[in-house]
Amino acid sequence: MVLDYRQRDHGGEWRAEKYPVHLDTTPCHMGGERHWFLCPARGCGRRVAVLYGGAIFACCHCYRLAYPSQREKPGDRAARKADRIRDKLGWEAGILNGAEPWNRPKGMHHATFDRLRWKHDRFVSRALAGLAEQFGFNLEDKHRF
Repeated sequence: MVLDYRQRDHGGEWRAEKYPVHLDTTPCHMGGERHWFLCPARGCGRRVAVLYGGAIFACCHCYRLAYPSQREKPGDRAARKADRIRDKLGWEAGILNGAEPWNRPKGMHHATFDRLRWKHDRFVSRALAGLAEQFGFNLEDKHRF
């Protein structure tokens, strides 16, 4: 396949682009075949399902695209996971809102509740450590009074 289009950078002059994009196929387990693009970016050639537009069409690896969760700091990821557990337990969102350790949702097994509470507490500890690091607190220092 040949891509033939015009593009411009930030309102500049239009430039014509024309280059080949090779296709590849792989067999499927239940018969038939799957079609793939081979990334046309210089030095790449990855087999991909989607090409993203820009100055040229290329794969997500070439454009360094990622999901927002992949760019999160470890503390922020831990806080998000703790909030997900808080939602399952019916607690108010936000790790600084405290836990309701006696408030097990109706119909939830005690073992499941205990496991979720334990995971929640571990994620909260990681999130608070991340906050302390972000604001420059050294939790290893022991202050003597």
